Amino acid sequence: MEQLLEVSSQFPTVIYSALLGIVVVYWLVGMLGLVDLGLAGDADLDVDIDSDIDISVGGLTGLMLTFGLTGVPFTLVVSIIILICWLISFYLQFYILSWLPDGWLYYLMGSVSSFIVFLISLPITAIVIRPLKGLFKSVEATESHHLVGNSATIATGTVSETFGQARLFNNGAEILLDVRCDPEHTLKNGDEVLLIEYLTEKHAYIVAPYSQ
Repeated sequence: MEQLLEVSSQFPTVIYSALLGIVVVYWLVGMLGLVDLGLAGDADLDVDIDSDIDISVGGLTGLMLTFGLTGVPFTLVVSIIILICWLISFYLQFYILSWLPDGWLYYLMGSVSSFIVFLISLPITAIVIRPLKGLFKSVEATESHHLVGNSATIATGTVSETFGQARLFNNGAEILLDVRCDPEHTLKNGDEVLLIEYLTEKHAYIVAPYSQ
């Protein structure tokens, strides 16, 4: 365990160790319902760009399409990439970089290897997520075609026009859905809501207060 922590805290592995820590915290907080895990959408990037800001995402989108990193939720893809990068970087550090003398050569090789590790992780991630693509497609199809008109229970602290999740039991299985509501409604954790519309582009449902 001591050796694991030592290698994980050395450059360049420490970069991916920090990112992996953020990913772990993100998923733990998401499972508590405090943030939207984004499991309803796939890895296609839909970006709303303000007219005063020039943002280019073509390179990232093209990279993901090139390596087949679509059809699975974006948050899951990023998490797997970081995990694979950490694993490769850890063993690279342990077996190769640790033998280099401390100095400019070590940090040069570490910087170059970090970039190479990232590139290697992309095709590996594509292989890992390939069996998951059909699963998320079937889940999305079930949600969009059959769940409108059902009632659900809010799982997050609040629901707004841009954020919120709700739990729904469908054929004995609990499903966590991304939901949105109009500003005129105030919804909180535990409130019963009705799914009234499915937003295909956002992979989310419009909900309204529901009283039986």
